[in-house]
Formats: sequence, C-alpha cells, structure tokens
Amino acid sequence: MEDLTEVQKQIAAITLVVGLLLVFVKALYERFVHERFTFFNLFHPVKPINAKERRFISSFLVPFESFSAAQRKLFLKRFAWFKSKKPFVFYGDIKNKEEIKAYVSASAILMTMGLKNFRFENSINRIIIYPSQYYSNIGKRHHIGEYNPRMKILVFSAEDLKQGFKIPNDNKNLGLHEVAHALLFENRRKSTWEARRFKVGLMKLRTVFDSTSFEQKMSQSDYLRDYAKTNFIEFFAVLIESFFESPRDLEREFPEIFFYLGKMLNN
Repeated sequence: MEDLTEVQKQIAAITLVVGLLLVFVKALYERFVHERFTFFNLFHPVKPINAKERRFISSFLVPFESFSAAQRKLFLKRFAWFKSKKPFVFYGDIKNKEEIKAYVSASAILMTMGLKNFRFENSINRIIIYPSQYYSNIGKRHHIGEYNPRMKILVFSAEDLKQGFKIPNDNKNLGLHEVAHALLFENRRKSTWEARRFKVGLMKLRTVFDSTSFEQKMSQSDYLRDYAKTNFIEFFAVLIESFFESPRDLEREFPEIFFYLGKMLNN
C-alpha cells in the first residue's frame, strides 16, 4: 500500500467497503427473503396471484381442486414465486403467454408440494417456449420439449405443453415430464435431508428398473407407455407423469414404485 498514491488508496478503500456491503446485503437478503441474491431476483418481485389466474389454475389443474385450504394457499404462494422469478423467453407468434407460464409453473410446484426445495435454483435458469414442435440444435432433431442440464434450460412447445393438461389422466404431460428431468439434476449434488431421501429412493427405483422381473412385468402391462423403456432417466419422467395423473392406477399396477415415489416427493 505504501507505493500507492492517495487516490489509489481511496479507490481501494471504497472498493473494499462496497464489497463488504454487498456481502452483508446478500446475507440479509437470502436469510429473510429465502431466495438466492441475484439482480434478476432483486428487480423481479413476486407478483401475487389474482382471481383470474386462480380460476385458470382451477380450470386446468385437476389436483388443485382436491387440495385442502392450507395446501391451496401454499400452492398459490409457490406458484406466484416460480412464475415471477423464472425468466421465460418466447420465440415466434405465441398467444396467451401468461397461460403458458402457468402450465410450466404449475408443473414445477405440483411436483414439489411436499418438498422444502421448490425453487429449482440449481437446475432451472431459463425457460424457452416455441409455438409448436421445434428443431433442437442439441439433439439435432425436432422436439416438443427437452431439458438441458448443462445450460439449466427447459424448452417447450407451447402447443404440446397445453395439450398435456387437456386430458388429465392419460399419463402424458409434457410439463411434468421435462420438469422431472430438472428435479433429478436439482437433487444430484445436494446434501440436505430431503435430497438424500430423494437419492435413496432413486437408487431403489433404479434397482427395480434394472431387474429382469420388472422388465417382464412392464412388458405384460400396458399402463406405462413404451417410452419408459428408453432409459432410466425417461423411465423416471414417465413415472412422474403417472404419479400425478393417475396415482391410484399406478399404486394398483406397481405398488412398490408408487411407495418409493411417495417417499421421494414426501407426498
């Protein structure tokens, strides 16, 4: 410091003070607001759900009607956070953008209702929406949806996202399917109690998936669609769709799997 001019010393002192102030503000923000301190979060406060949005949620999300008053309150609070805090990027001519945001937000919050961690802060940085089927530079083919764990991006076809909620019990829901991939990535490196519980359940599901007896049982049942046989990652995503769209059927067909999923999601 002796070789520095008086001006340079003042600049260094100011830089140090500003740095310490930012650390202090970050610590206070994350402690009391309970979310990661970023400029996006700071300048995008949570927008409360209005009556129109609540009616729309009730119109397409069947499980919402069976929630208790406390569960509805929790769902709407978390839904508002996700919809406000996650950056959505729309390409092409897409109408009813708020409704499309609602489909994605509802998928994420429905899946994590039993968990403390519902923010997907380690796995979802951005959500990209195309009007319909799009060409993916990642997969080098046309897609209706995908999850990129390296970039932490969810991508959807608006048309197919909406279609997933039209028939509430066909076990085909694009929103749930792709968010399920993000949930796997979210818990991969976490060491919290619920993340450990999730990973234990995942290992048990993997053991089931790899067993010859289950392979035979799955081939004899028409409950899970063939896409579940692609690999374990897709198997898990298909299970999530079934768990929320036809839980009683999943429990009847594959009680062991239903039990593990219930434990993993604290549902």
